[in-house]
Amino acid sequence: MRKLFYFLFLLCLSLISMAILFNFFSRKEPLFLVKGVKITGSRQLCEKEIMDMVAPHIGGKSIFEVNTEKVRKSIITHPYVKDVRIKRVYPFYLHVEIKERKPSALWVRPDGTLKVIDEDGYPYREMLKDEGVDFFLIHAKSQNEVREVFSLVSKWLKDGLISEDFLSQVLCLNGAFTIITKENVEIILGNEELERRLKKAKRVLEDGKKRGLLIKRIDARFEKGAIVGERREG
Repeated sequence: MRKLFYFLFLLCLSLISMAILFNFFSRKEPLFLVKGVKITGSRQLCEKEIMDMVAPHIGGKSIFEVNTEKVRKSIITHPYVKDVRIKRVYPFYLHVEIKERKPSALWVRPDGTLKVIDEDGYPYREMLKDEGVDFFLIHAKSQNEVREVFSLVSKWLKDGLISEDFLSQVLCLNGAFTIITKENVEIILGNEELERRLKKAKRVLEDGKKRGLLIKRIDARFEKGAIVGERREG
């Protein structure tokens, strides 16, 4: 009798297992179908934009079938994206980790329109309407000039020659540099010995403040001294 019960138990267990397997293999969708995507790191890009790029590569596919490199390539082409990592989170999810370009300055193009510059000096997007930013401006003709100016200013900031509170605008015209400070002082540097001239202009500016002068312009292109233009009161 005990053997009969044992046999019936095994038979029921086998039938249940076969039913489960039949259910799995008879389903139209694959096993371990991707059920969701987790997105992190996106601030300038909205999740809908990212999902529009991801969706064609995951629809109706299992977690094992998804080509993560194709998903990555579809996202990395977006101008806002600097890098992206795709991870499988078994058994049903993908993790999309976005590294966006960091807005760091603004390019004033010859036509007066503004373009946002990333941390590497690359102009990557138009400035959005009503976007509140407090970056320094670069006036230049071309992207190559923008990158050269940004690289130079970044070095000055890193070396402590200037601070972010000091700089408002940088103008580059035919290789000649002019700086506008946050206090609206124009510093003309020209196209050579820029660091030496900038240091001299800063000394002149500090000396002028101690003497109570309202300085409007400093032309630091001269070997000895500088030409100083004062601001008229009223």
